[in-house]
Amino acid sequence: MTETTIADRERIVSAITTVLAQVLDYELPELTEQSRLFDELGLDSTGVFELLMQLEEALEVEFDTDNLEMAHFETVRSLADFVAAERNA
Repeated sequence: MTETTIADRERIVSAITTVLAQVLDYELPELTEQSRLFDELGLDSTGVFELLMQLEEALEVEFDTDNLEMAHFETVRSLADFVAAERNA
């Protein structure tokens, strides 16, 4: 398993930001790694599915849905951690 570099991490967070804006259909200028996806941004279960599909395409990663937990979608940071782990798996 390889470590996620700072550049990789920034690319993942950037992709999450871009895809979230597309899925939610509004700009996210105040988005940080602490932003709560459901509570603050209004992501819902349909949005999660669309978000994952677009992230797979944007980052060329395939998520193992057996590993998915709601905790992965708590914040931008938790989602970035999950994406990084899946890329390194």
